[in-house]
Amino acid sequence: MPACTALLEKKLELPKGASCATREELASFICPAIRDLLDRDMGKLLQLCYQVDLGEDKLKSILQHSPIATMAMDLSLALVDRQLLKFQLREKYGTEWFFDSQT
Repeated sequence: MPACTALLEKKLELPKGASCATREELASFICPAIRDLLDRDMGKLLQLCYQVDLGEDKLKSILQHSPIATMAMDLSLALVDRQLLKFQLREKYGTEWFFDSQT
């Protein structure tokens, strides 16, 4: 979880050093920044989703179907889940697998 937290802190330009033990805590930590991007800078939010490789279908689903009140948290959870999955895959298969599969 610390590596995922550090990466999202960097991408969202948040203060460093958050201690998030669960995916829900991390999502709650980044949620205000995601809410701000939803309200003020959709381009930057879309760039973040692209960098994290959230997936266009997942993003569209959240933007179209999530209630406004929970949209930022739903998106935060999706971003955290995607980052955690990427870290798990790297641990399981190693970083070479990612580079080989992209060629």
